[in-house]
Amino acid sequence: MPDQQHQSTNHRHLKLIFFSDDEHMEQEVAYYDALLDLKKEFPEQVSSMEISHDKGEWKKEVKVFPSLLLVNDKKVLVKIEGKIKDKDKIVRLLQKELKH
Repeated sequence: MPDQQHQSTNHRHLKLIFFSDDEHMEQEVAYYDALLDLKKEFPEQVSSMEISHDKGEWKKEVKVFPSLLLVNDKKVLVKIEGKIKDKDKIVRLLQKELKH
């Protein structure tokens, strides 16, 4: 008989996906700085982040590089894209959803 206590109705499968390309690396600095800050508070989510150089199945969501998605299964919860100089803005947007 399966153990039912480990199943939670609130359990979410959060995943960070970072879209990067060689042409916009200078715009990615704030993203990497924000991810380093977030790793202190959410080590599991940041460590399991996927880095992609191809929009692939996310081409409807990802219009520009760099882009960072926080998804729950296939649903986008947070989308951050383009040139952002303020790493704290990235941290705030992700923190809010990761704390749920």
